[in-house]
Amino acid sequence: MSAATHSHQVPFTVLKHHPSGCASPLLAIAPGPTQVLRSSSSLSWKGILVERHLSLPGQRSGASMDCHVLSMPVDSSSRFTYRRPGGEFISTLNRPGTIMITPAGPVPDMQLQEQCEWVHCALEDSFTQDIAHDLGYAATPRAFRAGIREKSIQRILGLLIEELESERPTGRLYVDSLAQALAARYVQLELIPDCKRMRQTARLAPRILNRVREKIEANLDADLSLQSLAEESGYSRAHFLRLFREATGLTPHQYVLSLRLKRAQDQLKQKGSSIIDVAASCGFSSQSHMTSLFRQRLEMTPGEYRRSA
Repeated sequence: MSAATHSHQVPFTVLKHHPSGCASPLLAIAPGPTQVLRSSSSLSWKGILVERHLSLPGQRSGASMDCHVLSMPVDSSSRFTYRRPGGEFISTLNRPGTIMITPAGPVPDMQLQEQCEWVHCALEDSFTQDIAHDLGYAATPRAFRAGIREKSIQRILGLLIEELESERPTGRLYVDSLAQALAARYVQLELIPDCKRMRQTARLAPRILNRVREKIEANLDADLSLQSLAEESGYSRAHFLRLFREATGLTPHQYVLSLRLKRAQDQLKQKGSSIIDVAASCGFSSQSHMTSLFRQRLEMTPGEYRRSA
């Protein structure tokens, strides 16, 4: 692989909005000729972009990103060579489920030896910085790393790609929670905790918790987002998520699902609306989404619940 003579910066602001059929800016990190199989670029996901790529043997050089990218090979191992900052080349093998980290900044030259399918998740730099600050971590420079075994990141990436490819998506609050958890795991990989700041904890005041609950109940039929609930509390997303979970024992997504299930049960007892109308009025993304939750929590379908009530 020859050294690159020029580099180009790929802005995340463009990366978030490319239309279907256009080249993805995430192709800047692709190690060889690559086809974008799926992309979240057209969805209202905040702070992240998730894509599934099929990369053929080849090489890349001279790229730079202003976002952080977590990558995971799926189905088969990925054998490639990359250039370290000192100039030497390192051969590595990324097995399915292992994680590759490409931090914001220059992307190392790379040569891919075998065809591989990848899941890539780009995190906005400002998003990760906010989370690091909220969690009490001091910012330190990051380096490219491959072959990382981190089960939490692996699971979250798997859930994000499932949501991306699902015919009945769960909704923004679910994706927001996954993105928050993924970014938190990312900043915790290498950053050093600022113990003084981490000791400065707070509780969610009852009046604030009640205000958030009222907002949720008043907008239960809407596609709620973590950002809107955090703004209601006056805290950042990461801080609100932690405080809400400490106060209720549930994540905001779990809490909202429980309320939607309870409202659906009440409406099904009245027998005045169709099941599909009940699903819509309770904020479920589809009737099948509501049916899935009923089976999971109550071990029966909405129709069976209505007949039993």
